[in-house]
Amino acid sequence: MSVSRGVEWGVLLGMRKVETVEQMPEEYRRVILKLLAAIASTEFASVEQHHPWINKGPTAEDRYIQAQIAADEAHQGFIDCRLLRSFGEEGQAEADDLLRRRMGEHPIDAFNVPFESWIDTITFCFTMDLVAWYHLRAMENSSFAPWAREMTTMVHEEKFHASFGARRVADVVRSADYARLCGGGRDDVQRAIDKWYPRALDTFGNSESRDPALGQRGASPDVQGRHRRPDPRPRARRPARGPGPQDLLVPRRVC
Repeated sequence: MSVSRGVEWGVLLGMRKVETVEQMPEEYRRVILKLLAAIASTEFASVEQHHPWINKGPTAEDRYIQAQIAADEAHQGFIDCRLLRSFGEEGQAEADDLLRRRMGEHPIDAFNVPFESWIDTITFCFTMDLVAWYHLRAMENSSFAPWAREMTTMVHEEKFHASFGARRVADVVRSADYARLCGGGRDDVQRAIDKWYPRALDTFGNSESRDPALGQRGASPDVQGRHRRPDPRPRARRPARGPGPQDLLVPRRVC
């Protein structure tokens, strides 16, 4: 992935991308800091959720990938802390708060919920990490150049997490052997979908917020609010032979 040096959209079209906080108009600075703090708040929180399951996966590959996911999330968290600190005292306070918070204190509800089982863990990856990949992709063309450059690694890491979750959810549904190793089956996956799918959509925020529109004007053309959140149902229900994730149902309360 290459990162352009010029802004290719919005009110800053044709200008060089912003390299430092000192170059930012106040409204732009406020929106970028809020977006960055929101995404950053999920990284160390996710490490906290994954950590108890690093050595509990049913296969050696599962345990290795859990360790890799935790390492990736920590890597992303430290990148976010460095970017936050470039915003001066306000950003420093946000970064310090990221490292202080524990489960139950995170601003996004989904990251205050512990994993209850291995199936719960992989379904989190299948749903929440897919949405996280979507959010990070929205920053690939950010007009804040240091953030856009970091997406060259972060987007690929998050895609790996989501694809692992999708593959293992499919394995539980399709493979009796893997389902036995996990101690569950399709019904357990469906319960986990019911748990995580609404929380995944909640990460798009309040539909009444002005921040997505402001973000699209200046921060990134792909910033999404709840009013433009993606619908993962076609992905989960695509036609395929045999049983698989396409047989799982979206919770009715969010349809």
